[in-house]
Amino acid sequence: MSLRRIERELRGELLRLGRKDLLAGALARVGFTDDGGTVYIHVFARADWPKVSPGDALVLAHADHPELQTCADWRGFYEDARLYLHDELGRVVRWLEGR
Repeated sequence: MSLRRIERELRGELLRLGRKDLLAGALARVGFTDDGGTVYIHVFARADWPKVSPGDALVLAHADHPELQTCADWRGFYEDARLYLHDELGRVVRWLEGR
């Protein structure tokens, strides 16, 4: 499991839905952030996409550092993000649309 896989699956879903507009204009990447206490996996919009505020990101999964001690914990964390993406695809699309 990787961020690249999650992003690839999101890109594939956008293509499947016929949303090349969002794929080309809105989606920047799926990325990882860490605020020192909590780790997040986000969908990031392109900086020049006018429908999402600059710096805004959609959280797919989050976990506190103590919850991520083993490789299995990290795999589960990434899998949670991947499953959320598929379960809440409509929400992800609406977010990219600025709604």
